[in-house]
Amino acid sequence: MSVKPIKLNSMVGATWGQKGTLPIPNGPTYHELVLETNADAQDMTRISITLNAEEIYVLTGEELLMLERYKRRDATSGHYIIPFSDVVARTKNGVRYTGLVTELGDNIHLDIQFRNKRADADPLTIQVHAWVSNAQAMRVVVPLVKRETMPANAAGVNEFTNLIASPLISIRRMHFMHDKITKLEIERDFVKEFEANKFIAEANAKRNERTPQSGYFHFDPIVRGFSIDELFPTQHSSNLKFSVTTEDVPGSIPILVESVRLERPEKLQGGAA
Repeated sequence: MSVKPIKLNSMVGATWGQKGTLPIPNGPTYHELVLETNADAQDMTRISITLNAEEIYVLTGEELLMLERYKRRDATSGHYIIPFSDVVARTKNGVRYTGLVTELGDNIHLDIQFRNKRADADPLTIQVHAWVSNAQAMRVVVPLVKRETMPANAAGVNEFTNLIASPLISIRRMHFMHDKITKLEIERDFVKEFEANKFIAEANAKRNERTPQSGYFHFDPIVRGFSIDELFPTQHSSNLKFSVTTEDVPGSIPILVESVRLERPEKLQGGAA
């Protein structure tokens, strides 16, 4: 069996209104973490994974569900997935490209902040499992899921030019959290890279077996399943501009950004996936 489930140790400090912490053992390659819990999605207000003092994942329980629903993965009550590998990629290499490879000396931990509840609420229960495969010689890429926020102080076109960018960072997906977005345009170095209204973006997502989520505008460059070849690079010389058209004045728009960062680009082998 190439990918197998394992049970991790008990989470420390996991009670209502508190933060639970779980060290993640080094050794295997992690494809998914699984939370088995009686907490509802909205009860997990902040979920983070820290790798060597850097938070590489920061999101909520409700955002975990959104990611699964967007990918048309069936949900089970009390079962939440923190994805590293991308199970909707077309090839095995594509699926495993963003698996979290662990190395000797890594310090990795999972933290979950739980919402407070009444004193007579059922005690919190949680057990973390993982789907893993064998150790690898070194970590070439790191998967990232983080939230950014763009200002949006106008009805009509709002521009965002402060996305964290690097020659080593590429976008898997960006989920704009606002229900009144009608169009997205992306310009790199004054050349238009992307232009789609909501109808076109959602129709294309559905055609490629994704389910657009209510309240979101999804930018998904790997929607066709080629999760290496069709990543959206953030490298630019002068500008990388996202122009979002809205029907109202949001004030600000949170964006959940799924990306990947090369750690050892010289070790990355070519090949389509």
